[in-house]
Amino acid sequence: MPTVDTIVDTTFRLFVVAGLTAKYVALCTLVVGLMGYWTAGSNVRWSLRFRGMIVGACAALVAIFGLAAFYDLVAYVMAGSEFLPPGWPYGADGASELLPIAQAASGMLSFLGLASFSLGAALWAAGGPYSQTRTRGYHGVIYGLVMIGVSMGGTLFTVFTSVFTSL
Repeated sequence: MPTVDTIVDTTFRLFVVAGLTAKYVALCTLVVGLMGYWTAGSNVRWSLRFRGMIVGACAALVAIFGLAAFYDLVAYVMAGSEFLPPGWPYGADGASELLPIAQAASGMLSFLGLASFSLGAALWAAGGPYSQTRTRGYHGVIYGLVMIGVSMGGTLFTVFTSVFTSL
């Protein structure tokens, strides 16, 4: 059976890959949208499609960098340079092995959600009004937002736990 450190290391590597994928998909979609919009000329249909790609990619980038800023803010408020305050979880001696796994799972879930959101936003923006691409993009956006919400909920639970136990 793998150790906790091995699982956390593997999860962190997946976390990094998902984060980089989300950023590069959004940046590539933005570049393709800008180039397409610039070369669309008088074709209104193409112009609208590429403008939608630009808006979708910008929304994905705002979500990516906004969520990273949110996690940095939470980490700063909680413990300065560390993610969790010393001694967390309070009164749970047996749970110390599970804490790194929970942290890694939360981070991985947030960045997989970002990857799903950014790819979904790009597909949603690039697809036609009734195309399968647009439908799949819409579902990707919804799944991504759900994963991000679950990850944020776990992080906020950690924040409120540390605040209430210190009172």
